[in-house]
Amino acid sequence: MKPRSLTSGLAGLVLAAATAGAAQADSGSFGDWTVVCDNTRTCTALGFGDLDEMGSTGHIAIRREGVADAAPRARLVTAGQGEASLSLAIDGRVPEGLAGLPARNAPEDPERRVTDLTAEQTQALLAGLINGGSLAVREAGRPVLQVSLSGSSASLRFMDDRQKRAGTLTALVAKGAKPASAMPPPPPPPSLAAAPAARQVGLPSAVPQAIAARLNGCDEDIAELGLEPDVARLGQDRLFWAVACSRGAYNVVYRLFLTDGAGRAAEPLRLTYPSGEVAEEVMNVQYDAETRSLTNFDKARGLGDCGAITTWRWTGQSFVLAEQTLMPECRGVLPEAWPLSYRSR
Repeated sequence: MKPRSLTSGLAGLVLAAATAGAAQADSGSFGDWTVVCDNTRTCTALGFGDLDEMGSTGHIAIRREGVADAAPRARLVTAGQGEASLSLAIDGRVPEGLAGLPARNAPEDPERRVTDLTAEQTQALLAGLINGGSLAVREAGRPVLQVSLSGSSASLRFMDDRQKRAGTLTALVAKGAKPASAMPPPPPPPSLAAAPAARQVGLPSAVPQAIAARLNGCDEDIAELGLEPDVARLGQDRLFWAVACSRGAYNVVYRLFLTDGAGRAAEPLRLTYPSGEVAEEVMNVQYDAETRSLTNFDKARGLGDCGAITTWRWTGQSFVLAEQTLMPECRGVLPEAWPLSYRSR
């Protein structure tokens, strides 16, 4: 079996994601903006700044939950250290309420600042950017982020459509006369319970013959990477195995198996993505025994600023899709800021 293609795999994740009984998640890109909506119709629109010399960028994110009375909220991410006071200008004009905005350091990145706008400030921002040309974020009069508004209106219209707001009073762009009650309620996320934790003692270290016999087609030189198999105990007589099979410039592709406690009776592990794609080979995997979670990073380029991060949880019977974050555009937004495209509870 061939590994999931970075190009076709990412395209499939971007276009649609659905599971039985859940709402359809969706994503789209418009000009310098992109939108990601999850299976509960929570949507996030992102507008990108220019890449800096380190290959990363600031951005603006506008997030809104799928329930009728949810207010959109905006967040700015800008370069810098320490606290600061920022102002926002749309086409050179600062809308009322968008000066003196406090910025704080992002916990996960000391070189970045985060500014969370109130619901009222977000509304003032939205009123300007729908028909604006550019957004400038300034600190003491000095620009720290410039965001093109090309595609911003189309992105918010996309959000209205996916949240079933088009034609209602709650829409951001596609407004109409229908009351909020005309919106269908969003579906709840599926409930998912992890199996009890298993003690990770007495684990084998070598790939058993039952798995080795199934590794035909792997790179002949994969052993040169020196990657030990990832093995974990799922239950009293159940082991999980991830064995490196091939590699690219910045990805390692693993084949996944389940065996009994002695490494016998090997069977391929098949994982289902939000797109409905089923894979036996996945990139960059890691199993967390404490949370019974298996995570993979479909990295679309070496910088790691686009692709998808997907998590499945062991229920005692199978690994079930639990969460995915997605960034369809390679524009310098690091994984900590990626929006959810699938969620469970």
